[in-house]
Amino acid sequence: MSKDLFEQFDAVSAKQWKQSIQAGLRGADYNETLLTQTPEGITIKPFYNAEDLKDAPANIPHPSSWAVTQALYIGDVRIARGLMIKSLEGGAEALLLRADEAFEVEKLLEGLTLEGIAIYADFNFADAAFLESFTTKAKSKGAQIHLGVDIIGNLGKSGNWYKDNESDHNFLSTSLNISSADTVMGVEVSIYGNAGATAVQQLAYALAHTNEYLNHLFQNEQLSKEIAIGYRWAIGPNYFMEIAKLRAFRLMLESLANEYGINISSDHLASPSSRNKTIYDPNVNMLRTTTECMSAILGGANAVCNLPYDHSYHKSNEFGERISRNQLLILKHESYFEKVQNPADGSYYIEELTRSLAESALELFKQIEAAGGFVKALFEGTIQRKIKEQADSQQEAFDTDEYQLLGTNLYPNQEEKISQTVEIYPFLKTESRKTLITPIISKRIAEKHEKNRLDNEK
Repeated sequence: MSKDLFEQFDAVSAKQWKQSIQAGLRGADYNETLLTQTPEGITIKPFYNAEDLKDAPANIPHPSSWAVTQALYIGDVRIARGLMIKSLEGGAEALLLRADEAFEVEKLLEGLTLEGIAIYADFNFADAAFLESFTTKAKSKGAQIHLGVDIIGNLGKSGNWYKDNESDHNFLSTSLNISSADTVMGVEVSIYGNAGATAVQQLAYALAHTNEYLNHLFQNEQLSKEIAIGYRWAIGPNYFMEIAKLRAFRLMLESLANEYGINISSDHLASPSSRNKTIYDPNVNMLRTTTECMSAILGGANAVCNLPYDHSYHKSNEFGERISRNQLLILKHESYFEKVQNPADGSYYIEELTRSLAESALELFKQIEAAGGFVKALFEGTIQRKIKEQADSQQEAFDTDEYQLLGTNLYPNQEEKISQTVEIYPFLKTESRKTLITPIISKRIAEKHEKNRLDNEK
């Protein structure tokens, strides 16, 4: 075939494409018929071409590989150790360890070899001495350690500091001296996504959240030229938007780092969002999590931790965990999702989405900073209110069947009964307690619908 084949055809401009489409609409209005507005305020066109690459961002960092990650809760250390062994033998390349209190690290790691394994710590307590001990002992086993110390994230989801403002910031400052960890400071962006925030909101809040830490360190003369930060993301069902979201944040973070004159090394752990998961027809959750994990990978996540299809209503179980891990193994080793570097580069649509998201989110970020910063916005309730507005809008769309979930409000199996299989309460629990701010609440969209159906099962 001639190398000059494409030179035999005239280039087609975006204007010509639009004219051709308009002719095919037979009098229908192009804008009303084919342009779509997203909740982020971004206009989606019916086509994109090379002209859309003129303003495309360049050189977005992308990891050379990504880690298959398994989440484990540490209650009984003996049981947790056994689960760690099974996960690693089953192909996990990283572990997300969750705990609500300090535990015996030696017993957890006894006999384990963790060379090349990344460990992400999601510890819901503030104990710098324990983190130092944990990091030292896990590091001696060969593990890479990402601590994810996030006092603002804890404030956002619990409504309170661990202790108080001063003590929490002292905990952060002390933790930053744990030099053996690969990343110490973390930003849990998933709090906002699982509560219903749009992609633009998640990006802006993540950057403002980060800026609170950088500004604190700068004011206390602790900001070094090289700093590492770990991010936790919730990946929603809008396939291309979620790819662009992760790419856009890397651009935004680089811009923020330049303002401080520093270099930020970022590590990104992504998991499917809990918002759109269901307890009826739960096998559909496997399809949802598969495409969401794909978005995370193509967007440039360093590690992907899948969500078991039955996590909403079953206790942690070997089958659910194995299936969630195997979904990632199939993507990596059978679908070759680790073979192509930055596959989104040059995609007209994704590049334009990346640019649009970054620009919109930076504008929102500037508004937050002009009003006094992210923590002030949390205490004033601005962040909570804005997220709730989006969550309520999405809930209304679901309640009126405009937003559809297969097997729940779209083609539901009315004969399906699940009351006998529910092991844990699958709906939002409320408790009366005193908080400094209104907590940011994670809630599934289908909860009200499912509860009504569950209550009426016969």
